[in-house]
Amino acid sequence: MKNSTSLYSRLGVMLLAVLCFAYFSTHASETNGDGEEINVSGEVLDMSCFMASGAKGEGHKGCAEKCINNGMPIGLLGTDGKVYLLVEDHKNADPYQSLKALAAENVSVTGKYFVRNGMPAIVIGKVKKA
Repeated sequence: MKNSTSLYSRLGVMLLAVLCFAYFSTHASETNGDGEEINVSGEVLDMSCFMASGAKGEGHKGCAEKCINNGMPIGLLGTDGKVYLLVEDHKNADPYQSLKALAAENVSVTGKYFVRNGMPAIVIGKVKKA
């Protein structure tokens, strides 16, 4: 009886280890993005007003321009419903800088996708007005 209990215990521990490994290896790519290049379309946001009050759209354009030009972070409300923090590429700042003139407008961005502590971000490589 003791041998079968020991066998079941070892099988249980092995099964738990396999399940944990499968779970963490599946979710690892979801949590860091690994710098995968993606293309996302959507509205350019000023993250300050959007996060504090949900402000977006053409009616918020003037305020968004002021906030972005005062250094507030820039985001993108993707057509997929997700919000992405947009980040400047230190080696190529021009695409990110061009977003400052596109507050509340629809664009398509291409760049490297990362997630850090739950925050999805795109390091901007290209911007195209939609």
